[in-house]
Amino acid sequence: MKPRSRGVARRYAKALLELTLTAGDPAALGRDLASAAELLEAQDELRRMLAHPAVPAERKRAIAAAIFKGAPALFSRLMQLLVERERTQLLPDIARAYATLWNAHRQVAAARAVTAVPLSADQAAALAAALGRVSGKTVELENTVDPDLLGGALVEMEGRTFDGTVRGRLSSLRHRLIEGTQTQSTGART
Repeated sequence: MKPRSRGVARRYAKALLELTLTAGDPAALGRDLASAAELLEAQDELRRMLAHPAVPAERKRAIAAAIFKGAPALFSRLMQLLVERERTQLLPDIARAYATLWNAHRQVAAARAVTAVPLSADQAAALAAALGRVSGKTVELENTVDPDLLGGALVEMEGRTFDGTVRGRLSSLRHRLIEGTQTQSTGART
């Protein structure tokens, strides 16, 4: 997405958060935005149809209304506005920007831990607490599994990556050994 589009998405997200903080449920809107963004990202045909200039706006509005039937009024109005302005492709960026703004408002950091096996509830709580001590925020931890890691955890939080995986440690050790070998061979020649 272009930087200008991200800026537009952030403005929508900021307006939505301001509205829900005064009269609404910010957490529920965040869940609705995330679900709708996932749907649009997963459904290529729907995404293309809502963005296609040859499809009349009336038809797009009707389809969006049918898909998101029963959604809260603010969310429904957002979808209608995005359809009218031909900006439905911004929805995933709006959802991400909203989540970021909502977390900042609550002093929450979202983190993702990739592990070789699923974390137990106690392990997840301990990792979230440790990350909270580092960040000074409450941490909402998501755990995904990648058996290729062998062990340990790869944690992504607030744009930073902490690699405590066995694979990462082995790679680091290999690089240090190679550098040490190169340093020794250079030193032997002098």
